[in-house]
Amino acid sequence: MADSTPSRTALKKTRERGITSTLHIGDPDRYVVDAKDGTPLVVRRWNRRSHGDDAPPGPTIVLCDGLGCDGYVWPYLLSRLVGERPLLHLQWRGHGESGVPKDLDTVCITSIVDDLSQVLADFGVGDVVLLGHSMGVPVALECWRAFSEQRFSATVRGLGLFCGVFEDPIKTWHGPHAPDALRPLANLVMNLIFDQGSQGIINRWHQIGGAWKRLMRTDFAYHQAVQGELNPAYIQERDFRPYIEHLGRMDMRVFAQLARDMHRHSAREVLPTISAPTLVVGGARDKFAPPWIAEEMHARIPRSELLMMVEGSHCAPIEQPRLVERAVLRLLKRVDA
Repeated sequence: MADSTPSRTALKKTRERGITSTLHIGDPDRYVVDAKDGTPLVVRRWNRRSHGDDAPPGPTIVLCDGLGCDGYVWPYLLSRLVGERPLLHLQWRGHGESGVPKDLDTVCITSIVDDLSQVLADFGVGDVVLLGHSMGVPVALECWRAFSEQRFSATVRGLGLFCGVFEDPIKTWHGPHAPDALRPLANLVMNLIFDQGSQGIINRWHQIGGAWKRLMRTDFAYHQAVQGELNPAYIQERDFRPYIEHLGRMDMRVFAQLARDMHRHSAREVLPTISAPTLVVGGARDKFAPPWIAEEMHARIPRSELLMMVEGSHCAPIEQPRLVERAVLRLLKRVDA
């Protein structure tokens, strides 16, 4: 990456509609920010409405997406918090409306953290609460690491960690529901073929991209994802369909490159250093982040609260949103105190 930081004039305000309907809630201001390497990043910002008092607005809530996501998982929390709290959402490089970087090697968690730190600095955001879903969990943990090492532009006042892992998600994908249990066949096969398969996607995307996009437009893709990975009883199509549609538009080289980076990632040593109030949300039926992962994070993070959703899978914020909403409000009260 280049060393120069873009000036405030690099922010271009527009009211253009984005891709994901979730991100229209509350009519946010939309910006394009050039990353240090020139990659255009799309940012949405919701400001707190005036309440006629002198109460400070509180920390900005930053919504941290999962891999392959462009904000689809946040509609209920946005509907509850817009106007009450300042919010910010950055679409990661290669996701949503943000650009794909010229150098694919910059698609990694470290670059995402750098992008977010730069955006927060550009907007003058001083205090944040990071809410991370799926891959957003290791992103939030790496933001804490960077903050504790004085490499992050904002002060991290709280963390919400939803349905994610602190190291190597490939190791636990469709894995055992206890750390000492036998690993299922699907998990063994995934770990056996992951490196070669993900590199194949990167190398052959120009050949297979068209077929992938046609597949993602079918009902088969949607129903396979819901039936195979989630709890169908708690998923509404209007909430999850945007994720499948976004995958159909996405350059899957970005997806594969980030997955490879997460395969090598660990933030285990970060967990006991977290001193900010933290909420950990797990799903007992989560096939990406088994429940024992959430329990271990809760045990290792000193000031954490655990919400274990008995019927929850990997999409807790849209599966049982009221439970998540109440837990987030408790987190924010702890942060405010």
